[in-house]
Amino acid sequence: MGKSLAMNMFKYILILCLSICQWLQAQTVFEHNYYASNLNSFQFINSELSDFISIPSDWRDQQIHFRYNGHFYHKDLLSGHISVRNRLFSGYQWEGNLFNFRDGLEISSLQFSSLQEKKIGIHHQIDRLYAQWENEKWNIRLGRQRINWGIQNYWNSHDLFNQTDFFDFDYIERPGADALRIQYFRKNSESVEWALNKDIMAGLFNFNIQSYDFQILAGKYFDDYSLGLGWAGQIKGAGFKGEFASFSNFNSSEYSWLGSLSTDYSFKSGLYLSAGCLYRNQVEAFSPFTLFSLNISAKNPMPFQYNFLYQINYPIHPLVQVGAAAIHDGRLDFVFLSPQIIYSVSSSLDLIISSQSTWMKLSEKLESINQILFTRLQMNF
Repeated sequence: MGKSLAMNMFKYILILCLSICQWLQAQTVFEHNYYASNLNSFQFINSELSDFISIPSDWRDQQIHFRYNGHFYHKDLLSGHISVRNRLFSGYQWEGNLFNFRDGLEISSLQFSSLQEKKIGIHHQIDRLYAQWENEKWNIRLGRQRINWGIQNYWNSHDLFNQTDFFDFDYIERPGADALRIQYFRKNSESVEWALNKDIMAGLFNFNIQSYDFQILAGKYFDDYSLGLGWAGQIKGAGFKGEFASFSNFNSSEYSWLGSLSTDYSFKSGLYLSAGCLYRNQVEAFSPFTLFSLNISAKNPMPFQYNFLYQINYPIHPLVQVGAAAIHDGRLDFVFLSPQIIYSVSSSLDLIISSQSTWMKLSEKLESINQILFTRLQMNF
């Protein structure tokens, strides 16, 4: 009798579990997408610099990248997201661990190299892994995510968690950070955000005044306390944005601040123009070798005191877009130029040809430091 009762209970529990699983599956939607790309680079460096640090004056690198993005949505409230970068490296940069390239890949958890041979390497990185709960007023995310607080087009001092490296054009999605983020949406386009991890704890207040969006930032950034103000609006149809922040270290009494402005305008013909500038009150000593391993952060988005950037894009054909970006410091001791052309071979296949050229003033003369030619073929699935 007892055995029969136990069997019946087991059947009921099994039926209940199967029913719950079917109900969950009916309420849950799974989606995924991925792309593959092949990036080739050809680099040419100043011969005097290459002799000084004993590296070749020219070399080639190749990267094959397969990215996977997976999502699940349970009803309208709960979702989960994962994104994985899988990259195969070959060329001199990998072989010689140039400027700590190979060692720099292992900088956080959730990444590893499955192959480390002399001529080739395969690296895997989970740069998105978070769960999200949301309703009309709240959004809560926990895990590795992108917290993009910058409001200005370039050089965002408000991006405490995820700073953008303008020179790394191939990282389309940009890095993520391990954090808890809570958003509360109020009326009249107002919102409040809080985010924290082991190094950073900050809040952001967003509001609108007469068609201008404003934000106020306050938080602790490693050993600094930060305050910031930003805005985004228009003047006669042209975008006008600003972003300012201060960083105070109460232990060492160090104080720094930086501010950036940008404007952009889109013409009916498709021509797009943009310009921006950045000022930092404190800068460190700079050398040509710093260019190959820039330590980008909210306090240090660029190494110079005065920085200027100009950008232009124009579709010369429905399938072809050309553009260029230029950066220089206030004294024209540093000049960077990057033209590119994008050709949409098909609805799922894009070809990019781009270059990056850098000049610096050495011995009172502006000299070429390095030139890089890139080709990237990307297929979306």
